[in-house]
Amino acid sequence: MKKLFVLCLFLFLTKFSFAQFNQGRMLLGGGLGFQSNTSKVKGSGATVTEGRGTIISVNPRFGYFFIDNLAGGLSLEISSSTEKPEGSNDKFTATAFAVSPFVRYYIKPGIFVQGEYGFGSVSEKTTSGNSSNEETRPLSRWSLGAGYALFLNDHVAVEPFVGYQSLGVKDSDVDVRLVNAGLFINLGIQVYLGDRN
Repeated sequence: MKKLFVLCLFLFLTKFSFAQFNQGRMLLGGGLGFQSNTSKVKGSGATVTEGRGTIISVNPRFGYFFIDNLAGGLSLEISSSTEKPEGSNDKFTATAFAVSPFVRYYIKPGIFVQGEYGFGSVSEKTTSGNSSNEETRPLSRWSLGAGYALFLNDHVAVEPFVGYQSLGVKDSDVDVRLVNAGLFINLGIQVYLGDRN
């Protein structure tokens, strides 16, 4: 019985995994992500760890297969983050928006690697006791990760995705850059438009 179950599972994964990623197809979809990170401040030749936080993000995506197995496109990221500095009762919250060109390469039978670099802005709010301060600053972000396209049919895939992301925010008043970096987990759904070869 156990062997039959393993064989059925293998056939199921094989059937849904070998969809082709041929030139001319498009992908449309996105994902919901979660990241736990460490916040560091870099400036004056020193790096100081500020605290730890979490980021929840939504990222719609559109891409085009320029050649077989290689897609490029554009991703939008809207994220909300919360951070508590070490040894403090202060609270830091931020809402960010970034536009990120990406490149994705598929390794058969559905494993892919993806890299992206983006830029945008972040609206930050710091609360300390009864007072709060708000400001908007430019940001840059990059990520690198790997995922798997588990096809439900010829056009729709569920895509678990893990990787590493770094988000940098430049302070316009002083020569200091805030960096949030860490591992992330993303679960997405992609629709692959166009015919398979």
